[in-house]
Amino acid sequence: MTSPLDPAGPELAMVDPAPPEKQLLRPGDFLLCRAHGINHDLLRIGQGLRLGRTQRHMARYTHAALFVSASGDLIEAVGTGVRRNHLRNYAQHGRAYQIVHITASDEDRRQMVAFAEAALARRAPYGFLSNISTTLWAFTGSSLIFFRDGSFTCSGLVAAALERTSAQFATNATRVMPAQLAVLFGAPTPPLDPPRRLAALRPFSRRP
Repeated sequence: MTSPLDPAGPELAMVDPAPPEKQLLRPGDFLLCRAHGINHDLLRIGQGLRLGRTQRHMARYTHAALFVSASGDLIEAVGTGVRRNHLRNYAQHGRAYQIVHITASDEDRRQMVAFAEAALARRAPYGFLSNISTTLWAFTGSSLIFFRDGSFTCSGLVAAALERTSAQFATNATRVMPAQLAVLFGAPTPPLDPPRRLAALRPFSRRP
């Protein structure tokens, strides 16, 4: 893997066979999915350049969001800034997604949620500069990082929240991309979105 990420913390466990509606969500778990548009297409290409050959298929993950409740409430960074969303909106629009269950203490999970809620409360903007910096790195390998303080990309918000646990990255959370979260946390291969039917994937668990 050519990514400079080096996670610390518990390793991944098995895929959970239960369907999403039967899964117990916990605050601090996160969602991975494929988003569409020219920016996400560029991200997919750039991610592929930073991943090893055996991991390149993970580049199809182009969005990440953080669960802040057990009932499916999400906080995510999108073009309009950090916002609240819900898992049902992904399901209703037929978007294929993967739920990543992490291993973390209750206190760590509370800190993750508090971090995300604080970003939401101050109306943190989307990290457009971070996105440009990450794209530059993906296509050229440049070590230069530039970003607006207090802004977030989707995966940068999730990565920054994960740093409230035992997870550690060998690069600034600003530079962490959705595909890299997928590789580091052992997500299954992302599917292609079917055109007219629900495509929610079976979530998997992270166990000691």
